[in-house]
Amino acid sequence: MSANPESEAAWHTDPFGRHESRWWDGTKWTEKVRDQGLSGIDPPGIAVAPRGVPLNEPAPPLPSRRTVRLFGRRLPGAMLLASVALVAVIVLLIVALAVAMV
Repeated sequence: MSANPESEAAWHTDPFGRHESRWWDGTKWTEKVRDQGLSGIDPPGIAVAPRGVPLNEPAPPLPSRRTVRLFGRRLPGAMLLASVALVAVIVLLIVALAVAMV
């Protein structure tokens, strides 16, 4: 995938096969590419060109958050942890008040 090392800087057929032509700076292939007369940028080091998602194709769903079932209801893990912590604080307050009253 290299041009003749003796060739001067010029546009050549893209050796990666992703564009019509790619700029050879005299020593290495650059990110400068051209298709139908329009210039662009494409890093030369990757074997496969990145593919964009068509606008009419829906994006994949976001990964779901971890949920826990409690009394038949689905709760996010953080909400369950917060609920348990709140109950623990209330129990500690009741115990502290009961001890203070004795």
